[in-house]
Amino acid sequence: MKIALRLAWISICLAFALTARCWNLHDVFIEGGVFFVDGDCYSRMTRVALVAEHPGTILRHHDFENWPEGTTPHTTALFDYLILGVKKTFDLGFAVVDPQRRSVLHAQTLDLAGALISPLLGLAGTLLLGVWWWRFGVRYGGMAMLMYAISPILVHGTVLGRPDHQSLEIFLLTVAGVAELVLAAPDFLELPDRRKKIWGIIAGAAWALSLWVSLYEPLILLVVVLALWLIASRRALWSPHRRLGIMVGLVIVIGTLVLEGWRVALPEGASREYFANWAKTIGELGHLDLRTPLLYGWLGWMVVAAPVLLVLARKVDRRALPLLVMLLVTLGLTVWQLRWGYFLAIVFVLALPWQLQALPRAWQAWALFIVGLWPVLKDWDDRLYPDDVEAEHVEMVRADAAALRTYVTATAGERAGPVLAPWWISPAIAYWTHNACVGGSSHQSLPGNVDIARFYLSTTPAEAGTILRRRQVQWVIVDDPERVIAQSAALLGVTPPDKPLAKTLMETPEEAPGFLRELTVSVADRPGGLRFYRLYVVDSAKLPP
Repeated sequence: MKIALRLAWISICLAFALTARCWNLHDVFIEGGVFFVDGDCYSRMTRVALVAEHPGTILRHHDFENWPEGTTPHTTALFDYLILGVKKTFDLGFAVVDPQRRSVLHAQTLDLAGALISPLLGLAGTLLLGVWWWRFGVRYGGMAMLMYAISPILVHGTVLGRPDHQSLEIFLLTVAGVAELVLAAPDFLELPDRRKKIWGIIAGAAWALSLWVSLYEPLILLVVVLALWLIASRRALWSPHRRLGIMVGLVIVIGTLVLEGWRVALPEGASREYFANWAKTIGELGHLDLRTPLLYGWLGWMVVAAPVLLVLARKVDRRALPLLVMLLVTLGLTVWQLRWGYFLAIVFVLALPWQLQALPRAWQAWALFIVGLWPVLKDWDDRLYPDDVEAEHVEMVRADAAALRTYVTATAGERAGPVLAPWWISPAIAYWTHNACVGGSSHQSLPGNVDIARFYLSTTPAEAGTILRRRQVQWVIVDDPERVIAQSAALLGVTPPDKPLAKTLMETPEEAPGFLRELTVSVADRPGGLRFYRLYVVDSAKLPP
């Protein structure tokens, strides 16, 4: 009976995890196509498409953004090949179940793999916590599993249509966190040597692979964890099973440096000059205001009591205090940058069993957990049942995405060439058209983004034409002028002129400079007949010298 109940709970949590991560299904699958949630995702998928065309490639330079100089990104190959592996699996599956190629997704297995990779990683992380709860008898581990499955911030990091490296980071750091807790367990030394070595290897490999994905968050968290080990149990850190894991991790790290090279470089020129302005437009670089309900929507009301409960839990298990330190560190980092919210949530979830163990009665633990979930459930209610204004906005975003794809694919009927467009849509354009773009969503593309801002805010043909000639642009796409002008002015830190080029090109195309010719797209191809964009072809012969 006990086994059946545990299996049922694990199944329910896995169902919640998958359902929650696919809540935005109608925002990803639109009119028979697959759309991703932000620009970084399209940049990642452009990388995967290039790798799929040239298997074995390690991309160290991006030609498709910041054209013509390109960028040297921090992005690494591990996630590229993981997505490609899922694509190959879908190819095989469709070949078996749909040999007649009747499904519209048969020709979109790359897009499908990109859309599903993050939910699959979220599902894997949830299952890992279930295994941890089952195999190690972690009291209240099932509650941690449920919180991991439905926490809005963890769902956001692993949601459908978000092939972003952060989803792989979340999974790998969850593995590393579980391994560290197993290695620090009071009865760990009683395990057979073989199992101790396996967990040492799992910890070392998980940390090393997370460092392969990113040298930012995993490196900081690893330093904190190592410091805690040195303070609490230096001898255990150098035990045989731990040394084996360290050796495995070092081999992986050295291997990744050989494959990828050193990616970290200090920003130069425009990247350094305009970075602060650009950062203000990036949501995940904002600060967490503890006076707002955001944190409680992520983790519930229990996060308020977590520090006190972990202090009390130290009498039950010595791992409670290191977990408290990690919780406070990640909370401080999240207050600094919202992007740390994913890792705060991981620590909170892993610490949840110890928080609940501090209570003397099981019914008290269940009552606190259930009541504490209220803000999380409220967040889901707002997300799934938006008000009329939000619902209208969502519908407009969906129509906008379909319209953009209609416009940019029109370039295929003319000629290929570099595109100047707002930087927030440039990665999607590069992915759909295989044309390079002047802009991009990464900070390495800031030089191109600055030129884009200057182009849209320009007031003379000579100023705009100089940028088009220097950037070798063949196409110009114009979006809603209010947003383009506001974002461009914010990036450059200037007051916009009365009638910048962005406004002229969108509202009075007949006044466009002679070197720009509008390419008309059929009204029937626009959702609802609405005009979202204008598309211009650049006549290079008419550009000013």
